Amino acid sequence: MEKSHVINFKSRLKGCLIYGAIGDSIGGKYEGTATNLVIDFSGDWSISDDTQLTLATCEAIFDSEKIRPEKVAARFLDWYNRGKLTGLGASTLKALRELQIGGHWALVGRSGDYAAGNGAAMRIAPLAFKRKMERHTIKDICTITHKNDEAYTGALAIYYAIVRAIDGDWMGGDNLIEKILDELPDTNVKDRLIELDQLKELTIAEIGLRYKATGYVVDSVPISIFAAQKINQIGIKEIFTELVKIGGDTDTTCSMTGQIIGSLIGDENVPSDWMNKFIGLGIKDSIDYLVGNWKE
Repeated sequence: MEKSHVINFKSRLKGCLIYGAIGDSIGGKYEGTATNLVIDFSGDWSISDDTQLTLATCEAIFDSEKIRPEKVAARFLDWYNRGKLTGLGASTLKALRELQIGGHWALVGRSGDYAAGNGAAMRIAPLAFKRKMERHTIKDICTITHKNDEAYTGALAIYYAIVRAIDGDWMGGDNLIEKILDELPDTNVKDRLIELDQLKELTIAEIGLRYKATGYVVDSVPISIFAAQKINQIGIKEIFTELVKIGGDTDTTCSMTGQIIGSLIGDENVPSDWMNKFIGLGIKDSIDYLVGNWKE
């Protein structure tokens, strides 16, 4: 990716949140579908729990250097109590209902194989914009809703993908996966990423024929990171188009990919038609405030 100037930290944070919301909105129209042949970016946009829980996470941590999982859990519950969360997955819904009746944040999350969903990975991005993050804190934030090693590894993969973009270690090439592999524990998520790293010459569509992007974190997180690696080759509109064509959990794959790419390219050149629709989502002022008052 050619850069005419240095992209500052807050532009990257804003880009992460904006492109994540855009991906959520674009992908949301096609969530749960099979392969899509015609993709339409027009029409009304709306955000889902992917963006909502990401913003709730931002609200819990934006003005603090130390991240406290109980504060994040409390913010999730506040959004839930105010009816501001839509399309919640089973694991997150279970946690919120138990938080509502006084459950402890460390105990309410779903465990077992059914907790290996995308719910932790899709909202982890804001933590990458905090310095001196400890691994146990990242795991605690995941545990609020998902007590599962695959869900945690998926979140960790998104976290490190964004860190590599912020720090300039990844510049938009097809080497993002290899730059994060050493950070990940041995899990099915890591194994799938290793497989995709060996297939980096394939297109997103070709990967989609081999691996469907389901609600299972092993399927969705690796393909989202793989797709982000194509930013220098085909651009973000084509990336979102290809992810939606694959079908499955399209709001989440597009959102996570958007978060990674936005962290790389910042918010300065969002396509005008997308920006107009983004403004219509009603979250711009909130994002401006959070980013403007962010403490690293």
